[in-house]
Amino acid sequence: MTTRENLPAELGMPQPDQLEHASVLSRIPEPWRARLTGRRFRRWRHASRAITAYNATLPATAPVLNFFPMRPQPRAPIMEMVRILGLRVGFSPRADEATIAWDGDTWFSPRAARRLPSNAINGRCLDISKSRVQRIWHEVAGRSLVVDPRTFRGNIVVKPEENGRHGGQVVRGPLEHTRRGKTYERLIDTTVGEYVTQTRPVIIDGQIVLAYEKWRPASNRFFGTTLSLPRTADELYSVDEQDELIRFARAIEMDYGELDVLRDREDGCIHVVDANRTPSRPWALAERHQLYAWQVQAAALDALIRSRF
Repeated sequence: MTTRENLPAELGMPQPDQLEHASVLSRIPEPWRARLTGRRFRRWRHASRAITAYNATLPATAPVLNFFPMRPQPRAPIMEMVRILGLRVGFSPRADEATIAWDGDTWFSPRAARRLPSNAINGRCLDISKSRVQRIWHEVAGRSLVVDPRTFRGNIVVKPEENGRHGGQVVRGPLEHTRRGKTYERLIDTTVGEYVTQTRPVIIDGQIVLAYEKWRPASNRFFGTTLSLPRTADELYSVDEQDELIRFARAIEMDYGELDVLRDREDGCIHVVDANRTPSRPWALAERHQLYAWQVQAAALDALIRSRF
């Protein structure tokens, strides 16, 4: 476990500050920001243009990875893997070609799910809501951060049920009223010195291929990553903890994705608090680490594709 005495040396070096790069629009809570900026259409257009240009560099006979129903952003980690593997990007789900269910929303559209072949990567990972993550983690690990906010005395983290909303708040319980679409968890101490830390294992086909150790100032618990470092699973988790994380991914039917994991400073236990089946590029991952991170993941993705298609 990381202690104040062995903070990463990189924290003493100049690092990009996510808060400094955040626009005024980024402070508007979701889902209103997405609606106000027309984000879904803008991302579709941006991805389409980038993928068309990328595909033009490959022979027509290159193997294909189909994404459905959404299109990956050009800087997404999976696009780095696609480039390393020399895969063309397609958009037609087919049983005889590699296909991945790709939808950044919390609940996969039933209509879109019906079009996926039975062997699609993440084809059964259709619900990554916070309450489902909490329930499955409790079933797998036998512990939970979930509290009844009407009776719990202490600090509570209130989060949107939906994925990627970045709307976490800390309130003091008990609460007189609760809100629909919110989940309530006991706040745990993840501080090390002046920072809070979490880890983010990357899971591909039942393996933790690597994990990111993420740091941000304790004054800004929910936004503003200062540093991301790639680590091996053995550097961050015990053998039993790795088994829990893999069993969780299997239970939520995630073939490829990343988990947000917190370690309670008081008892040393880990907790999965979020699951993401369409991971974004980790903020503040130094360029010198990136090729290693993408290559490790590309090798695992290649093995997964070969085993399915």
